[in-house]
Amino acid sequence: MTILAVTDEEKSPRGVRGFMLNTGEFGEWKVQGKIGGYTNYLDKVRGVLNEGGLYGERMGWHLPGFDTSSWALRDLSEGLPNATACVGFFVTTFNLSIPDGFDVPMSFVFDNTSQPYRSQLYVNGWMMGKRVSNLGPQYQFPVQQGILDYNGTNTVAVALWAMEPIAVTPTLQLTIEGVYEGGVGGIETNNPPWSPEGRP
Repeated sequence: MTILAVTDEEKSPRGVRGFMLNTGEFGEWKVQGKIGGYTNYLDKVRGVLNEGGLYGERMGWHLPGFDTSSWALRDLSEGLPNATACVGFFVTTFNLSIPDGFDVPMSFVFDNTSQPYRSQLYVNGWMMGKRVSNLGPQYQFPVQQGILDYNGTNTVAVALWAMEPIAVTPTLQLTIEGVYEGGVGGIETNNPPWSPEGRP
């Protein structure tokens, strides 16, 4: 009997998959992980797995209340400046005002295209999804009441990693999946805001 093993390596990339220097000598890697590592991490509410080692995560750019007033205005669909292969952060806020007595499931939906980018979606500081556009398949990320403030200001951040030096044009929309009478009511949010304490 012959058994064929199917591996899905592309669905589970781990670590540095390769590198090449155009010039110079390669010395050593220096790895910078999450602030506080896996024992002294800052955000005890969202937990150890909510943040990684991206510079923007280390600085708290994804958290509600981080001051982005000095940032350049740029739409996510414009991608990164100069079509460079790098990581950028996009942050916006919006208000919701959903009456009591209704359950309104909502999702954040990225474009369903194949482009060489990866993105991480944060809603009110919570990591709610990872999109790998050229591998897929997930592009829709449900976010529940309690993470979303149904009667207040919400912060959405996207870490966009362009994998190749070409223009990528991701889009993101908040969609309502339905409106139902009833709702569970009395859901409180616990979305700790940005604080400079412990940040570099």
